[in-house]
Amino acid sequence: MKVFIIGGFLGSGKTTTILKLIKKMAANDKRVALIVNEIGEIGVDGETLEVAGIPSREITKGCICCTMKLGLRETIKELANVYKPDILMMEPTGLAFPNQIREDLLDLDIMMTFAPIVTLVDAVRFKAELSQIPKFVGQQLREAEVIGINKIDLADEEKITATEAFLKEMNPKSHIFRMSAAKNDDAVNQIYDWIMKDGKTIQELLDRFENGEKMETLNSIEISNVGAHSSRYHICGDLTVKSAGSLFEMVVTAVGREVAQINPSFVGHIKMAIKIGDTLVKVSQTSAPNDTQIKAEYIPQDKIENNG
Repeated sequence: MKVFIIGGFLGSGKTTTILKLIKKMAANDKRVALIVNEIGEIGVDGETLEVAGIPSREITKGCICCTMKLGLRETIKELANVYKPDILMMEPTGLAFPNQIREDLLDLDIMMTFAPIVTLVDAVRFKAELSQIPKFVGQQLREAEVIGINKIDLADEEKITATEAFLKEMNPKSHIFRMSAAKNDDAVNQIYDWIMKDGKTIQELLDRFENGEKMETLNSIEISNVGAHSSRYHICGDLTVKSAGSLFEMVVTAVGREVAQINPSFVGHIKMAIKIGDTLVKVSQTSAPNDTQIKAEYIPQDKIENNG
């Protein structure tokens, strides 16, 4: 079993990338399992993946690099023994440190290798995120072995070039490339090729850590003052796909406006989702000072025949 961890701050495009990666893996007869982590009570991204026909195990009420270690380890054992995947993909919350997660798995009695850690960066909001939580973002980026500068279709060349230069200086050993997960499959294919290469064995990683390469263990909440909240709502009355999208856009916009009044320097991700028939309606807003974007997605049920 090869373990692939994809990191990135909230709203960096991890779920979009994962959807495309798993479809490509399924098309190449790879048996794939996916662990999704949401730090809140309700996992919107997990529901997105479920509607897309992708089997996932969701871990909530905590971050898998700290409070949920036992649940994570037991989940991986169950997946390895019952489902026996070729690839185990892990989408930790945007508040996690991927390298710490990988270290926590090295003593499991499971035959596995590890693909390079991939971290996605939102080209549009990177500067704002870095200014608000520099130590947290910096730690994620220093741990990455591959860094994708995502959403280049929404950013100007000057901003992309500046982000690229900063990342090369911060982590010169990583492979850095530009991508648009939503608009272009080339970068997703490139990540797929990275995953399919020979992975690092447990012993290779242990040898590296013993030689002084082990990363500093940090508590993500303590160093960043980042938090999350989620709730489940009951809606009375009939909703169509279109009316749900319109309603959610109004609600998310209103919530974002209230948050901005409370904290004008807010950097974060607000999202709502509901399943209507065979369609998941998902509305999200990514926010940074003087830069707010809202997006509505209508994701149809799309069952994937994933080798059983």
